Amino acid sequence: MRIRFAVAFALIGSLVGCSSILDQEPTGQGPAEDAIINAQGARAALAGAYAGLQSDSYYGGDFVFFGDLPSDNADHTGTFTSYGQADDNQFRADNATAYDIWAAIYDPINRVNNILLKVPALTDLDETEKNEILGEAFFLRALHYHNLVKLYGDVPIRLVPVNNLDEAADAVRAPVAEVYTQILSDLDQAGTLITDPDPTDADTTTRATVVAVSALRARVQLYRGDYAAALTNADAVIAAGRALAPAFSDLFDAEGQDTDEDIFKVLFNAQQFSLEGFYYTAADFDGRGELAPSQNLIDAFEPDDARLAWSIFVGDDVISGSKWATTIGAEDMHVIRFAEVLLIRAEALARQNDLVGAVDTYNQLRARAGLAAHTLGAEVTTQADVLAAIELERRRELAFEGDRWPDLVRTGRAVEVLGIPEFQTLFPIPQAEIDVAPGLTQNPGY
Repeated sequence: MRIRFAVAFALIGSLVGCSSILDQEPTGQGPAEDAIINAQGARAALAGAYAGLQSDSYYGGDFVFFGDLPSDNADHTGTFTSYGQADDNQFRADNATAYDIWAAIYDPINRVNNILLKVPALTDLDETEKNEILGEAFFLRALHYHNLVKLYGDVPIRLVPVNNLDEAADAVRAPVAEVYTQILSDLDQAGTLITDPDPTDADTTTRATVVAVSALRARVQLYRGDYAAALTNADAVIAAGRALAPAFSDLFDAEGQDTDEDIFKVLFNAQQFSLEGFYYTAADFDGRGELAPSQNLIDAFEPDDARLAWSIFVGDDVISGSKWATTIGAEDMHVIRFAEVLLIRAEALARQNDLVGAVDTYNQLRARAGLAAHTLGAEVTTQADVLAAIELERRRELAFEGDRWPDLVRTGRAVEVLGIPEFQTLFPIPQAEIDVAPGLTQNPGY
């Protein structure tokens, strides 16, 4: 059972191997104040914080699905009522999945807050490891709050652990600008505290690094409309030596093999599995078929685009998502990858009217997809043309990774493209939360 504002705290130590920080067995399932009493408990708590990303309602499923389903990328073809509401842009305050996503994000926030509260006082951690644990916790909290704010708007900011329902009941929503201030503060802390691990370690893409901090900050600044800062941080990622994988298909290996494009991923395997492949794969191919690529998305691809051939199967009688190689769910899920950073850079340049630089940047993705390069003055001419081309490249490149809906909302295009009322551009605050915390207000229209 999910407890309001993620009161429950689970120490899950089996997430990732190879690191002294993450390769820890759980010390127990008790309260964090009892578990984080030494170095071993701190390491296990950090592993548990990463494990929170694996939830079926977070990167293991719903959060990713609901980044495409309310948009023009995906159709609901299954049986879940809450998914049908999302597809029809008919959210209700009691939508079960909107609540599950909310709870699945506040749960790891609570885990992180326990780490940030308890780890500074530990005496058996050397300063380097202590700072690493704290820095990675700050990164995770920034990620969680950005994921909340881009779906729900104003949200409660919790910076200390919530230990019971009485403490959760005093929650109030903070304005979006205040949430972004906290996100950027957390990223600043993360950037100061994190020391990149040995690049030969197998887990460097499934934990926060200095490069991941820059990449996430670039995304956050793009959403805020601070395009100069977004460009600075995107360029920092490029300077760190990240590169596109040679082939688009390389990114979606059935076992989660790393590529030079990976920046931060969530680890999954056959035991701790994700639902993306199973839910997007049609029943004809042994999937659940809960979602399917929309015809609108298929029509948005150029016929020879390698991303279309890999991501969508189009048969005589069936359309199926095929971006993930199997229905087993052992693929690692990308949180942010270098292709997105290039797209952030391209948009930041275009919005500052460096159209040549913007076109040159997104052409790198077109080249990998097997498409002809755009030339300024031919295929695209004006700033509006370039921005439209970037939006289209984002739609093709990041399809089914949970970005289309937030993109339409942040650019103010959701109402026009989807024909929906303005209030539907925010998810409802779960009614179950309002029932517990009377100070919470509902988004208008619900």
